[in-house]
Amino acid sequence: MNTLKQLDSGLLGSDEAVAALAASESARILVLSDTHGHYNVVEAILREFGPHCDALLFAGDGMWDIVQYLENAQESEKYRESLPPVVAFVAGNGDGDQYRVGLPSNGPASEPEDNPGYSLTVPNRQIVRACGYGILLVHGHRHSVDINLEILVDSARAMDCDIAVYGHTHVPFHEDFSHILVLNPGSPSRPRSHSASCFAVIELEATSLVPRLEFWIVKEGMLGNFHFSKA
Repeated sequence: MNTLKQLDSGLLGSDEAVAALAASESARILVLSDTHGHYNVVEAILREFGPHCDALLFAGDGMWDIVQYLENAQESEKYRESLPPVVAFVAGNGDGDQYRVGLPSNGPASEPEDNPGYSLTVPNRQIVRACGYGILLVHGHRHSVDINLEILVDSARAMDCDIAVYGHTHVPFHEDFSHILVLNPGSPSRPRSHSASCFAVIELEATSLVPRLEFWIVKEGMLGNFHFSKA
């Protein structure tokens, strides 16, 4: 369960949870990006996969979806229990760098003093440590990922990271660049280039040098519910 507190590092969680993730022997990390206002699919993914993951990485363009889930998590323990203990997010080219997370309200908009919440700062990059791995999280537009991945790989190497996660292109991708795993989870709501609606899960082991990676395909049913299957 997440504490819903943003640390000085920009991560959401507790200092204890961040330290435990860095020192853990194994971890499952849920990776999302480019949800673009499709909150229902974000909620469905978190409700299904969040309880079984140790961290959530969101690579930008859809921060309002994350904010909406955080607001629901403030009010409902059911939502909070599905949010991994460590959450990292970065701003996409369609996101702001500051959000106010207030409590949900079914009535007229409340004044800030009537609706307690907190301010959420969204960085342009984030580094997460898990099982001895370093993970660089960016959206990718500042790293020219739609042209090539050289800048991203060089940035990961300079920051002592073994994994680089990005979004922006809406196309799932993974490749090893001289022992740096580069991953784009795709988009669960607006896929491009004939790709499926999808996201990813990374499995890490402290005793292994090779991360395990799963892509999950999202399909919406006729009743608006979502189904997930391995790619």
